Parts: sequence; structure tokens; C-alpha cells
Amino acid sequence: MIQTAPEHVSEIMKAITSGQVVALPTETVFGLAISLNSAKALEKLIFLKRRDLKSGKVFTLVPESRADIEKYAILSKTAREYISKYIPGEITLILNKNPDFSHPYFNHFTTVGIRIPASPLFETLLKDTGPLLLTSANPRGDQPAISSDEVRRTLPKVDLIVEGRTVEGKLPSTVVDLTGRTPKIIRQGDLKVL
Repeated sequence: MIQTAPEHVSEIMKAITSGQVVALPTETVFGLAISLNSAKALEKLIFLKRRDLKSGKVFTLVPESRADIEKYAILSKTAREYISKYIPGEITLILNKNPDFSHPYFNHFTTVGIRIPASPLFETLLKDTGPLLLTSANPRGDQPAISSDEVRRTLPKVDLIVEGRTVEGKLPSTVVDLTGRTPKIIRQGDLKVL
């Protein structure tokens, strides 16, 4: 994981809040992050990922903190236990969307994927950027990038790329669906929860 200097964090924060798509390391793989509130950035992110709204795949929402998750999702007892135990961390929770949460992108979906990376960089950014949308840094069908060089090669139109690399062989976050009666693993990452 790279150590990002304060001046770099300021530059990343300005890029995100001005509606740019930023490639940056998480504790798993490189991600693409945008402000939840930027329609321009969302349009570019959909283009970069070649994402079709009808695909059913949803960009992950990164709330400002654990306490803010309830703004976006309905929290069952099981969901609260998972949040308490695993967030922030290498996990994405699929939860039923809070009906009070209205957003041009999420209005297409009844569920929301929630993740807060366990990363000092994200902890610092979220204080100033507000909620983010996050997805792995790769075009559809490719493996997620683990370095800035890979991002530069596969996604040259990203607005800002944070230099560095993540841990070789690291898997993307574990995805757990908590919308049914029992938790269901959708994607197994390095974090084992069931």
C-alpha cells in the first residue's frame, strides 16, 4: 500500500469533489472513485466500466462512516452485526435500499452495495468528499488492476491516477448478500465470513 503525502490527499479530494474519476489503491485492489453527487463523474464512470444499467451490477456506495450506512440501506439485526464486525474492511454488503434514499443512479435498483475500505487514505478523504461511488479499476471482463501502471494501460482516460500498487495476489472484497433470510456469499475474497 502506498503512503500518500498530505498534498496528494488534497489533490485527490479536489479531483473527486470537482467531478473527476480517480483511480486509487484500496486495501484489496485498485478502485475507481467518484463523488456520489456528481452526475458528470457518474456518466464517465459508466463509460469507463462499459456498464449497462440493465446488467444488474451496481457500483458500490462508500458512506462517510458506519453511522451513515442507515441513510442508504435498511439494516436488519444481521446487517448491524456484520457492520459492527467487518466494516471498515475487505467486505461489500448487499442490503435493501432505504426507501427514503433517492438518487438518479440508485433509483434504478432496490438494493445497495455498501463498503468502507479499511484505508487511512479513504478515512481522510471521506471527511471532505462526502459519500463516494467505488468500483474496481478495470474495464468489464478484465481482472482488477493492482497498480497505477496497470490502470494507466487499461483505463487511460481516467482523470487522476494515484501512484502505487496494492498487495500482489490480493482478491477484491468479499461480497455478502444480506437481503434474504440468511447471508449469501456472492463473491469470495480474502476475508472469510461464513
